[in-house]
Amino acid sequence: MKAVESGFCKRKSKYSPVMFLDSLMEDASWHQTKSLNQLAINTGKKYHVSMSKQGIDWRHNPRAVRFLDMLIGEAIGRQLNAGLDVGWFDSFSRVLIKDSSEFEVSENLASELPGIGGNSSQAGVSIQYEFDLKSGSVNDLSINAATRSDRADAKHTIQSVMKDDLIIRDLGYSIIHCFKEIMNKSAFFISRLDTNAGTYEKNETGTMVQLDFGKLEKSMKEQGIKGMEKQVYIGKTLLPVRLIIELMPEEVVSRRRRKTNRANRSMGRKTSDRFKERSSFNLFITNIEATKLTAEAIADIYRSRWQIELCFKLWKGTFGIDKMNPMKIERLMCLLKMRLLMILINWEIFAYKRHEVFQKTHQLLSMIKSMKTLQENTIALKEILINQCKGLARWIRKISEMLDSHHWLEKKKNKLGLAEILSTNVL
Repeated sequence: MKAVESGFCKRKSKYSPVMFLDSLMEDASWHQTKSLNQLAINTGKKYHVSMSKQGIDWRHNPRAVRFLDMLIGEAIGRQLNAGLDVGWFDSFSRVLIKDSSEFEVSENLASELPGIGGNSSQAGVSIQYEFDLKSGSVNDLSINAATRSDRADAKHTIQSVMKDDLIIRDLGYSIIHCFKEIMNKSAFFISRLDTNAGTYEKNETGTMVQLDFGKLEKSMKEQGIKGMEKQVYIGKTLLPVRLIIELMPEEVVSRRRRKTNRANRSMGRKTSDRFKERSSFNLFITNIEATKLTAEAIADIYRSRWQIELCFKLWKGTFGIDKMNPMKIERLMCLLKMRLLMILINWEIFAYKRHEVFQKTHQLLSMIKSMKTLQENTIALKEILINQCKGLARWIRKISEMLDSHHWLEKKKNKLGLAEILSTNVL
């Protein structure tokens, strides 16, 4: 039993692990966290056990945090493999997308969860989230202080990459050393080109020369070329990569530069000439062979990253993961981990149902619509889990019937949808 293994339950107590989890799930199910007094009253009403608010507070301790960690680990370890072996997915064992989401917490936690400071709170949380777009399995779900950078995470987790994985990363994780490690593991990556990365190509004589993006922009405009690719070498180690180049419309470039200039001014910095030079392009790098995926396919596949942005939008807007009243660190971590555990359970149901529906209809379920429906039925699921899963089959049948209708993924006008990305050109 995880409660015993974690040290949370050392002896028989009137306030059992089931009561604790029930109370925690009840608290985590609402955007506005409840007071300790409310939790004590609710426990008394439901279980006829007299608990003080101090008693409830005491149970939120480091052992309880370990208990929740073990439950999350078990949930991740028991995930069903419901892969979509379609289109370019079939070329990779996993398609791993990762990003982080940050939010502020009460400044009384600044010593345990330091924030980035400045105009932001002195205390903050960063959640690193990685999932396999192919199977839906969650690969990493970790909570850190807001000061933990994406680059630090990239270095720390590079060892988890396996042969034939495809790693899709944003600029925050762009480290040339990590790209080299991915290649050494016979895996693949698609990333944006870091503005600060030196970029070189070989001239006619075989000499390395720095790529002049200013001249490239002028040449592409003169010839009416919107996209191309080059074999280039990046960084001091001259790592060989394919560079996919998209020339952006002027209005996009102007908007991009204004946004960056504002951000730099607020931090007392100047926008670099290198950024200005490269801001006219979308620049993607990859080690996937041109014989495997076209340049257009690489750019399209990178855009599947917005799936993780949708996840964070759901977490905050629908599950209220960032809504926390001032409280001690142990209670905050218990609440946060319980919300993540509930999200994991709902996510696994969605991933499995997505696979089932796709196999039958070749249509994709909408993640947003499906997860909202699952969240709305969380209270009923909570009662089933607390009562040793009695009625779980009936609940799953009901949810399955709901997801079978009115939950289809719809394509937005003038935007590339996930269905189109999955069926993108493969050589």
